[in-house]
Amino acid sequence: MQLIEVLPNSTFSPEGGEVIYRTSGGFIKREKLLKVEETDLKLPYKFLNPIQTLFYKFYKGGNALVSAPTSAGKTVVAFTFFKNREGRLVYTAPTESLVSEKAKELKALYGSVDIRTGDVIEEFKPVRSKVVVSTYENLVLALRNGASWTRDLRAVVVDEIHAILGNRGQVVEEIITELLLRDVDILALSATIPGAQKLARWLGAKLFIKSQWRPVPLKREVLPLKEFKEWIPPKELGEIKGDERFALKLLSALFELARPEEKVLVFVPKKNIGWKMLEFANRERLEIANKTAPFEIEREGMEIAFHNADVPKEEREEIEKAFRKGQLNKLIATQTLAYGVNLPADKVVIAVKGFYDRQSRCYKFFPNLLDILQEEGRAGRFGIKDKGYSYILVYGSNLARLKEELETALEGEFKPFLAKEISPSSHRLGEEAFAKLTLFLLVAFLHKGKNYKEFLKRTFSLRELVDHPAVKDAVNWLIENGYADELYRPTSKGLFCLKSGLPPLNFEEFLKRKELPIPLIAKLRPLIYTKRLDGIFPFIKGRNRFKEDMDRVGEILLPCGESCFADNTDQLLFFVFGYTFYYPNISNPPGDFSYLGSDALHLLRTLLELRKIGEFTESNEILLKIAHCLKYGLTENFSPLGGIKGIGHVRANLLKEFLQTEGVNRLSFTQKVGDIFSEFSPNGLKENLAYLLMELRNLDERRALREANITLSLLKRNSNSLLVDGKILRTFGLFVFGRESLGWKREELLKKVLED
Repeated sequence: MQLIEVLPNSTFSPEGGEVIYRTSGGFIKREKLLKVEETDLKLPYKFLNPIQTLFYKFYKGGNALVSAPTSAGKTVVAFTFFKNREGRLVYTAPTESLVSEKAKELKALYGSVDIRTGDVIEEFKPVRSKVVVSTYENLVLALRNGASWTRDLRAVVVDEIHAILGNRGQVVEEIITELLLRDVDILALSATIPGAQKLARWLGAKLFIKSQWRPVPLKREVLPLKEFKEWIPPKELGEIKGDERFALKLLSALFELARPEEKVLVFVPKKNIGWKMLEFANRERLEIANKTAPFEIEREGMEIAFHNADVPKEEREEIEKAFRKGQLNKLIATQTLAYGVNLPADKVVIAVKGFYDRQSRCYKFFPNLLDILQEEGRAGRFGIKDKGYSYILVYGSNLARLKEELETALEGEFKPFLAKEISPSSHRLGEEAFAKLTLFLLVAFLHKGKNYKEFLKRTFSLRELVDHPAVKDAVNWLIENGYADELYRPTSKGLFCLKSGLPPLNFEEFLKRKELPIPLIAKLRPLIYTKRLDGIFPFIKGRNRFKEDMDRVGEILLPCGESCFADNTDQLLFFVFGYTFYYPNISNPPGDFSYLGSDALHLLRTLLELRKIGEFTESNEILLKIAHCLKYGLTENFSPLGGIKGIGHVRANLLKEFLQTEGVNRLSFTQKVGDIFSEFSPNGLKENLAYLLMELRNLDERRALREANITLSLLKRNSNSLLVDGKILRTFGLFVFGRESLGWKREELLKKVLED
């Protein structure tokens, strides 16, 4: 393996520079950056940067690993890796947003790129481009199921390879193991990964480039948080708790460290602190970019915002867009932003809590060291500012200790998720680790049958643990529960799990719930395995009627026991029953609930597959209702309201409330919007809707009338439309009848679906 280290005093500008690097033999060399015209790369730049120059010079084929800071030009490294290859080329990344970002960049270089993010409609569009950009999960399912676009794979770029260390690590490990078995060339890209040489050796990398050079130099300061005063004097607030004081000091730090017009990101260690910061800003009448929050927003605008997984998807995207354009310059965020979206800032403020862990007898930090380094990667805007600034504000620990540990963070041990969970000394696994291990073993059975250990020996985590007691227990469990036969071949149940990605433990939970007297959507919750569905309650706990609503949900789920509360089935029912409508601080359903449209389509397909193996017997009409219930948060009887284009969760439930007052208790997909609402005069309907919004949602008259008018315009625009979501119906048609259904009119397709 050839190891090349890019040194921090390398230079780069659009007009050139030089790369200074250390070779495997320890020699330090200097070279001018390559001019693009001197290469066979067709790129719209004059020069390659230091990392790109070295990769172009030294990469001669085979596997490679490049560890370099964020925004270090790794897309061009991928382009160089792909050049002059026949067959299919795949770029895989952890999130849909990164896939979209990389697809745009690669499209500019290749002209044509196909995207695979898990959207079921994509599967009915043949892959025609040489380059495919995919999420990890979609690539792993394509490999398991032998998708046509994976059959002639020649090279794969695995971006953000450090994801292998997190709780999705077994997916990345499966991808790499499969590619190693196929002898497909791999380029692994990472910003921060400890023990990277172990990863490079497992990959069989012929070239490993690691960079201390950053496109924009970083200036780091580590400061005690206690040096900053509270942003609002505590005596004005009465009794304040630890997190509130933390939030007040962080707000002071934000406004003291930020200069006018600078983009500043503040990373908080937990969501509660971020919401408190926003709430205090709201109290002081700052303009808030969020629309959905755990409190009533006084002034909407672009002074400050909070970005986290519980913010509805459309709001997050608006916040990201505003920050990129410079309309919003102060953004609070959790660590998910550091991994999911490229939002460079002039300054990054990182709040760190230190504590002494008595069990391990050492100091620990939250967020951990790798997360801190990843968050720092957002500091610096290349071509705009000469430097990026990182302020690490520490609470509860010695500053020198954190500085020292940050310097050595990347010298730690490389341990993927499964390797952490299954150590030589551990015999019993937690439920999450066991669920992931059983699915991982099913993959090994699929590829190698009774020789499944050959697959495990090519993995990193299990290569020396193929006879570990935990592995043996998981193998026996799969056979005893009917997921594999005695010859280690997946059964129909096992193949279903492989095809859908559903962990066998989730399937077992679904089979158990099938027999219980609980709502159908609660029985199906284990099948929606990719979503935590935990975003609603933090917004509404302690508010009027919350206890009453929760008592109703809890009573319905009593036959299910603890499992229905452990996986947030209670929050799913809360959403589907439309209880969120009664809470005026929720403009859009928060968290996972804001983008369940794709999950509704995946659930449709899953239920159709379960019908094939005899584990689900409901009609197509019920399947359509369930998809609408999940996407729009509506009860089954009123689920067709989701068919009003643009209606959304809150307005659909407003219409449900109105229809119930008029004695309507059930709707049909075959009805048209005009059939239901044309009998009411527009003025009368507007008055009734506004009244319900004031009474049930506690809106003031101005907001209520505005909402009522928007709802009326949606009804008018859709008056001739069937009460069925077009995308759900079209996708159902594709699942059941194939591409032939694309030529059918909506009425014809609906009729065939309901009759089938």
